[in-house]
Formats: sequence, C-alpha cells, structure tokens
Amino acid sequence: MHLSPQSTNYCADSTGKRIKRSPRWDNDEGVAATVGTIMALLVFLTFFGMFTNQFVPVWMSDNESTHMSEAVAQFTTLKSSLDLSIANNANSRIAPTPVFVPITLSSSGIPVFAAATAGILYYIPEGANNKPSFSLAYTYRSSNGQTMSLSPTTSNDVLSGGDLELYCPNRYFVEQRLIYENGAVILNQTDGEFVIAGPQMLIRDVGTSTSPSRVFLFTQVALQGSLVTIGGTGSKGISANLLYADTKEYSNSVANGADLYINMTTLHGWAWYRYFNSTLTSAGMVNGTDFVMPFPVLHAFADKTLNYYTFTVMIHSVTILDHTKATVKMTIGELGV
Repeated sequence: MHLSPQSTNYCADSTGKRIKRSPRWDNDEGVAATVGTIMALLVFLTFFGMFTNQFVPVWMSDNESTHMSEAVAQFTTLKSSLDLSIANNANSRIAPTPVFVPITLSSSGIPVFAAATAGILYYIPEGANNKPSFSLAYTYRSSNGQTMSLSPTTSNDVLSGGDLELYCPNRYFVEQRLIYENGAVILNQTDGEFVIAGPQMLIRDVGTSTSPSRVFLFTQVALQGSLVTIGGTGSKGISANLLYADTKEYSNSVANGADLYINMTTLHGWAWYRYFNSTLTSAGMVNGTDFVMPFPVLHAFADKTLNYYTFTVMIHSVTILDHTKATVKMTIGELGV
C-alpha cells in the first residue's frame, strides 16, 4: 500500500487538523522580567531609604521645634494672664477672672513613618517636697522707730512655692523643659537654662552715689492644688484661679535703707542666677557693691532626681519694699466635649 507524504502527520482517526506542538519557555524573556522586577524594587527601596533617613528626621525635627514654640507661647500666655489677674486684683473687691490655657503635650507625627513625640506635664503645689520655694527676709525700722522684721518664720506672706513643668523628650530636636515658677517662665535644655519671661519685679534707684536708696517691687506667686503627673499626646487644659492677692508697703526710716534677702530652693538655680544678674546690672547696680549674689549651691544625691540648688540674692540699701503675695490654685483637665 502506497502512503502519501502527508500521511505521516495524521493518525488513523484524525479529524484532519495538524497536531499543535507544546510551547517552549523563552529563557531570555524570564530573566529579563526577573531583573526588571528586582531593579524596580531596588529603585523603590533606595528612594524609601532616602525618605526615611533624610526627610523624616528633618520633618520630625521641624514638627518638634514647632511644638516647642507653641508650648512657649502657651506658657507665656498663662504667665501673662495670671500677671494681669494679680495686678488688677491686688487690694481689689472685684472677683478675679478665671484663667484657662490649653497646653499641648506632644508634637505632630508623620503617618506610617513616625509617631508623635509624647510629653509629660508635672504640677507640684506649694509645700510638696519643699521644692521649689521662695522667701524674703527684710529687717527695717518703721516710722515710729520700731524695728520690724519680715521672714518666713514670722509670716507666710513672704513664703511661696510650687511649679508647673512640661517635659518634652524630643527625639530629633533638642530635649527641653518649660517651667512656670514663682511668676517666671524658664526654658531648660541640655546645654543650659534661662528665664525667658521674668516675674513681676522692678527696682528703682532713688538715691545718690554717696547716699544710695532703692525702691524694690516684687510679686511672689504661690501655687496650690494637688500633685499631678500626666503623660501622653494631645493637649490638656490648665485652669488657674486667683485665690488671694494683696500688696503691702514696708518703708524703712533709715536713710540708707537695709539689706533685702531673696532666698530660693529650686531645681533651676543657674537660670535664676543669670536672670537676677542681668536684671540688676541692667538697672545700673554693681555685683559686690550694690548687691551680693554667690553662685547657686548644688545639693547632690545618689538619685539625681533629688538634686536641687539653694540660691540667695542680697540687695543693699532698700528703703521701700512694695511686696505682693498672690495665691493661685491650678488644676489640670481634659480638653474636648
């Protein structure tokens, strides 16, 4: 039997269609696809690494810096509001205006890449651990010739204490603390500390070079309430109510006046030292002649959280002391509805 040449491509029950061959894998195309995917991933990871290593720290540092500026504004607003309330209420029968200021604890974060930097808010009322505390001592002669003395042992009118502190453990910006203490706002950071807004204080030289005489105006702010520590993110509300404010004048009949002592027990001795030194020298006074101000004395302990400073300023030739004592009660609450 003679077979045609085409019969080799057909089977006995073939339908007449040619049998399809199995597809072959193209090795070159597979390698190219794999290399392309790897290169795309490498490019993505490169840009992702540049973003997390370069842009995220800069972005977060800016967020933390912005938060610190906002917190400084909030603390100075609290101080200014209390100063106005004290100034308007001393010896007044008008009820003081309640003060409410929100304090932002944390900086903003970056969604997915970086969480917000949380903060801690401390409130230490007067008398808690006896730190901080401020007192005056002044011995003068009244107009009738009687010797009078002001000191913390004879009157609580010249003793005050307590503070409000915001601790910001910034991860990208410099670590900082903001403190409201005795009517002043202090900024503390790793490279030092200073008073950014001083207390209500004024000194006037009303004498001559041969017969010095000075008028000293000073306000003490005592903080009352409960010891509170709050940490986290978001904002907290600070409510401050002025409970008492009164101003008294103490006149010395001695021509050259007497020495006035300002005694402090504080965690921020160097901030107060720089403040008094700058303020008194700006008023034309000379350290060692018109006032005496030794360096703050550090009281150190094995537990550094217990460390504190004692610090004294002695001002010569004070003939009139205008002293205001204010008592403020602070509470910390939540914000929101």
